[in-house]
Amino acid sequence: MPVEYFFPKAFYYKDDLISNEANERLVEAAHSLRREFPLSTRSNLYTTYGSVPDIFARSEFDVLHHALINEISQYLDILETRPGNKYAISDSWVSISSPGNYERMHTHDGSYISGVYYIRTAPGCGDLSFEELSDNLWASARTKPENFNTVRYVPKDRRLILFNSKVPHSVGQNLSSSERIALSFNIIIV
Repeated sequence: MPVEYFFPKAFYYKDDLISNEANERLVEAAHSLRREFPLSTRSNLYTTYGSVPDIFARSEFDVLHHALINEISQYLDILETRPGNKYAISDSWVSISSPGNYERMHTHDGSYISGVYYIRTAPGCGDLSFEELSDNLWASARTKPENFNTVRYVPKDRRLILFNSKVPHSVGQNLSSSERIALSFNIIIV
């Protein structure tokens, strides 16, 4: 009996996106942002979300921005985005998660794809988890990838992850003794 699989979700990741030296400059740029904009819009972590409208407008993030352009284009090709469609990074923000911080399940409504670039991580600093909430196969042993309803990515310095903005995701609690620094962004089709 034939079996067909439909409605897949494509997740894209690339390690070592930029050099160690360029990444170290981003660590300092993130700390500089926190000094320049000390008030966070969130109570459970430091973030520039909602206070600094475009992180990539700052020259300190040029190297990362240029590296992202090619990866975003490749991911859009994988998703079979129709030729002629142009995209733009609609918003971007830096988050500095102290030990104990986490991020509840959410989506990025209004965006086409979203991404996160890990600037500084530590073992146990909180995995990025995606979940298919409409799945009702509660009795499945889930031994085959096509039956999985969750996927996790371990944060790693210089790792980029791109994903469909509508896929619910969360970030586990930072159980390390170090800060996790990430730059997140949303992409729209213009």
